[in-house]
Amino acid sequence: MQWGHRIDNYVAKTGFPRSLFASEDGRVVGTWIMGNDYRVKSEYYGGYPAGYLKRVKALFPEKKKVLHLFSGKVDLNVFPGDTVDINPALNPTYVDDAQKLEIVPLKKYDLVLADPPYSVEDCEHYGTSMVKRNTVMRALQRLPEGAHVVWLDQVLPMYRKDSFALEATIGMWKSTNHRFRGVSIFKRLPASH
Repeated sequence: MQWGHRIDNYVAKTGFPRSLFASEDGRVVGTWIMGNDYRVKSEYYGGYPAGYLKRVKALFPEKKKVLHLFSGKVDLNVFPGDTVDINPALNPTYVDDAQKLEIVPLKKYDLVLADPPYSVEDCEHYGTSMVKRNTVMRALQRLPEGAHVVWLDQVLPMYRKDSFALEATIGMWKSTNHRFRGVSIFKRLPASH
């Protein structure tokens, strides 16, 4: 699916104004204003902001094998898929370390949504330590060609340009007194690329 079609579907399915644009180099850029709905559907600290999953699903309507990485608790009614978390008490599909992903059969997924802890303070809430983003991206190199990774974070993770193409960068404002985040969208390149 071409990005022009993805953007058109986003506008049609969400009803939000056209806020994503294809730049001259083929990358997509834009900004999402999430509004002041402070509710987190999952009621989990650090859970996806209201409307986030609806927006991502509208961009990727053809993706059916979805993996929520660093899942915590996810509203799977909005965007069904499997979950990965290091905390077994959260009942994820896979209890695994995102830096290794030794248990997860990555070859079966065509879309990964990643929302890692952003800071040491966030990690204290989760009872875990900071992850090395580049190590997670290295583990995700086992995804099949054409799979996408939607990475929500305060930084752009380090990645290998011979393994992933950065296709889109979207700035995300939630509301006043909330941290600005970036949505980075990567596409898995062919192994011989």
